Parts: sequence; structure tokens; C-alpha cells
Amino acid sequence: MNFVKKIGQRVWLCFMDFGKNGLANHAAAGAYGFLLSLTPAALIAASLFSAVFTNIEETDFLGFSQNVFGVEETIDRFFTNFNTGLIGVFSIVSMFWAAVVLAFSMQRGLNSIFIDKKPVNMLKNWLIPLCLELAVIAVVVVFVLSARFVHEFLFMKRWLFDVFCLAGLGALIFGVYCTIPNSPPKWKSALFGAILCIISYAFVSAFFNLFINPERYYLMYGKLGGIIGILAKVYFFFLFFFIGAQFAFTVEFLDALLFTKLITVNGERKYSLIERFLFSSVEGRLWKYRRFYKKGETIFLKGEKSRAIFYILSGEVGVYLTADNKIASIVEHNFFGEMGHMLSSMRSATAKAETDLVAMSLPPALFNAALRIDQNTDVKIIETLSKRLQDTNEKLLKLAGETR
Repeated sequence: MNFVKKIGQRVWLCFMDFGKNGLANHAAAGAYGFLLSLTPAALIAASLFSAVFTNIEETDFLGFSQNVFGVEETIDRFFTNFNTGLIGVFSIVSMFWAAVVLAFSMQRGLNSIFIDKKPVNMLKNWLIPLCLELAVIAVVVVFVLSARFVHEFLFMKRWLFDVFCLAGLGALIFGVYCTIPNSPPKWKSALFGAILCIISYAFVSAFFNLFINPERYYLMYGKLGGIIGILAKVYFFFLFFFIGAQFAFTVEFLDALLFTKLITVNGERKYSLIERFLFSSVEGRLWKYRRFYKKGETIFLKGEKSRAIFYILSGEVGVYLTADNKIASIVEHNFFGEMGHMLSSMRSATAKAETDLVAMSLPPALFNAALRIDQNTDVKIIETLSKRLQDTNEKLLKLAGETR
């Protein structure tokens, strides 16, 4: 049951954030940009290995089998007629625009996942899409040349070559995850995301090859049938590309994500039974943050330098300026001790357990990550501080009235 719960938590968090970040739209934009910008990449590749091989008949790239008719003639027309006249200028601009759409859709999609509040380097933002497009063209050239070597010299079997291509594509995805976002994940998280992307894409690609007959599409749509098949595969690749990136984010910030879901599910808002089953307890990864205090036990003292932030699961906490001067009572599902961290100062009051208490002791890094990735946590902190300020003002006014 615990294993099922762990898998369910990761899958739920990944796909909920995938939908919230609108990554399906980024995947569609990436597929559109890739298909249109693939033309110059394919022509460059054809130019390179047509100079080496004179009898090119067919290429095969990750399951896309396309006959190349009249390669030399096509290349000649491309380089002699492509840049002439208004049509040629428009074609050049449209291909560069498609490349920009591809690169920026990938970059913006990744940045919507790996959020970074630091100032954005504009030069880096413009250079990254250019480098990304060059990397895509380079990979296409390498894979097509590799396919030609396999066809010409038969030095590896077809399935082994497919594994080689998938491994190379996975390495490219891993590199993109680690370099493109403004705040990239750690390499282990990026590796998990890249593996998920490649395995998912390989499965779907195999499904297409086994159960979908392209001849029926050719019969119904003619040449357009082949384009439809390629479009479907390319779209699924970009879909899994962003799913993998979202999964890498989930792995990177799993504790913070579980904590933010714990807060929201245990709050006043209504959630489904599935969400309550997955996120309403501190079992699993959050268990290490749980702390128990007996009634009357001191949690921290005024003047201490501790930076831990506490979240009450059950019980009540009293906040004291002195041993006899209680200024606040904090009940379950609320934070306390956050001011010392947020102001980088020593504890301004003493916290004691008014009842038997169960609380979570959050390290500053986890607390900061929760604030960064979930706006509801920000709102919760603001509401808590506002309520305490209001209570303190009321007590001060009451005290001032009594002294008159």
C-alpha cells in the first residue's frame, strides 16, 4: 500500500502541475516549430552525406522511414533558387521563425516548470534558443549519418541502432534539462526526467509502428498521410519531453510539494478522497520532519538563533514574551517560528506546548521552496502574520485602557 501511495503521489503531483503550467500548449508549439525548422536541418544533412555517398535511396530515423527522391537535384534547387525573389526571402524568414518558435517554446515551457524569481539575463535568453536550434540540427545530422552507415556497412542490427538513437536523444534531453532553464534541476532529477521521457516515447513509437498501418493513411490522404503520422510522433515526443521535465521538478522538490499539498488538503477547502488519501498525512518522506512535545514543554526560547519553522499538526502552542506574559495562542494547521527565519534574527519570544503537541519542524530550504512553488503557502503565511498583528494590537489597546 505504501508503495502504491508513493507512486500515486508522484504521478498526481506531476500531472496536476503539468496541466496547471499549460505544457500541452508548449508541446504543440514545439512540434510545430520542429516540423517547420526540420527542413533546413534535413537539407544540411543531405548535403553532407550526399557528398560522401552517391547512391542515397532511403534514411530511417527513430521509426520515421521516408524515401528521399532526387536528393542531388533537391539540394541543387535549394542552394541555387531558394534565396532568389520575394518567395525565397519569405521562405528563409519563415524557417528562421520556425526555429525560434521551437527554441522559445522549449525554453519558456521549461522556465514555467523550473520557476526562478532571480533577474533574467536577457543575453542568455537570446543565446540559449540559438544554441538549442544548432544542437537539434547537429543531432539530426549525426543520426541521419549514423543511419546511413548502418544501411551501408551493416555494422549493427536494426534494434541496436534504435537503442543507440534513443540513448543519444536521451543524452540531448538530459543536457537540455540541465542547461536551458533559468533555475535548472540537479543532475539526478534531470536524469530521472530524461529516462521517463525516452521510455514513454519509445513505447508510444513502438505502438504506432505495430498497430497503425500508414498505408491506410496514404490511401485516404495521399502524401498528407505521411505528414500526419510524423506530426503525431513529433507531438508525442514534445509531450513526453515536458512530462519528463515536470517529473524532474517533482523529484527535485518532492518534500516541498508534499508539504504544500498537506497544508491545502488539511485546510478548509474541499478535496477529493484520492487527494486526501495521498496527501493528508505525514507518512513517508514527511515523517522525518514530525516532532512530538509534551504539555508544558519548551519548543524554543527567546533569544535563540534557531532557524526552524514549525507547522502545527495537532495541539496548541503558547507564545510568551516573559514567563508570565503570554501574547498569543496558535492552534493546529498554522505556522509559528517563521519570523526568526524571514527576518534572519534571533527568536523574539518563547514558544511552549499548551497541550500535547504534534508539529513539523521545517528546515529553511524546504520552507523557502514551499513559498516559491505554491502561492497558497504565501497566502497562508500572510494571513497568519496579519492575524497575529491584529491580536497583538488588540491586546496592546486593551492593556493601554487598563493602565489609564
